[in-house]
Amino acid sequence: MNFDLIVVGGGVAGSSLARRMAADGARVLVLERETEFRDRIRGESLQPWGVAETRKLGVAQSLGLAAAELRWFEQSINGERAFRRDLVATTIPAEAMWGMYHPDMQEKLLTLAAASGAEVRRGVTVRQVLPGRRPKVMVGGAGQPAEFEARLVVLCPGRSPALRAQLGFKVQRGSIPLLLSGVWLSGLPTEVDHSVAYVANDVSTGAVAALFPQRGDRARAYFGFHPQKCSRLQGEGDFARFKQMFTATAGKAIPFGDAKPAGPLASFECADVWVEHPYLDGVALAGDAASSNDPSWGQGLSLAFRDARVLSDELLAGTDWDAAANRYAQRHDADYSVVKKVSGWFYDVFQRLGPEADARRARVLPLIAQDPTRVPDVLFSGPEFPLDATSHARFFGEDSC
Repeated sequence: MNFDLIVVGGGVAGSSLARRMAADGARVLVLERETEFRDRIRGESLQPWGVAETRKLGVAQSLGLAAAELRWFEQSINGERAFRRDLVATTIPAEAMWGMYHPDMQEKLLTLAAASGAEVRRGVTVRQVLPGRRPKVMVGGAGQPAEFEARLVVLCPGRSPALRAQLGFKVQRGSIPLLLSGVWLSGLPTEVDHSVAYVANDVSTGAVAALFPQRGDRARAYFGFHPQKCSRLQGEGDFARFKQMFTATAGKAIPFGDAKPAGPLASFECADVWVEHPYLDGVALAGDAASSNDPSWGQGLSLAFRDARVLSDELLAGTDWDAAANRYAQRHDADYSVVKKVSGWFYDVFQRLGPEADARRARVLPLIAQDPTRVPDVLFSGPEFPLDATSHARFFGEDSC
């Protein structure tokens, strides 16, 4: 019952971390609640900087075989194509974006962790985590209790883990008035190019429509909207309305045709939720448990892989895991703060409503069309993209006033 590392949650961050640590010889236990992963409706577009992280983690080959390589990013505004960008040629990582069904990604990563030597237990409910120099994890009900001990416990149980609050982590939240709906599609029209990630903005309503093709005849479609412009989209009965709003926003820029839902339709609040310094007394947080960025910008998967890579780098660099976990937490805060800042800028430019926002777009969009380098490329190239004192002014067109 003694391990080097216990990972609570066998999703993207947890399984990636477990695989790398087990492959290096650590004794790793993964505790996963689900016996079968379900459609999460989001978390299926991996940005180029996230693809680069999978290569560093040693999982790219397995995942890449099941992912659609979206080399081209096509941006439309008010129904008209603004540009088509070659992501391999223009991003710092020199990678394409990937489109992949989330449950398949989770299963592949958890299988890789087990094949690398991690002990994986599924259908397990964690009841309590006791922090300390040798943190403990209690699982099971009254009839089948079990206790495990490790040098480090890492919590990766998703966006709303009650355990982090019990352990004293202070959760912070920054909400915006936007909802993001999503649905898995089949029966795509032949016009869909499976090497293109499609995004369309209607700046008059603040709405966004996006289509990320996957392998085979599948894609994930998203529609982001302000609640005052559209009531919540939820459940099978709302698919016709989803399609109507999606096509009204995208126009002819994104092919939809007679595509049908292949999974559930649901809407989620667009919010940033994070913990500053996600390590405390033998317990670290990773993935969505540490921070979840506004999902309309597609940064969640990349942040999860980054957490797994940075934490494993630090743990493998020496024997003092307490110091290593503190260094990871510091790096996490720095990376996430850049992503959160720049995604907030994008919201102001493309989605915020009101006369001031309209005036800003009237100034900004023509300047960006003339010089795309005004856009800070953090969302594609990652937190390493250089920002300086002029970055905000150039993006917002304030240097031209």
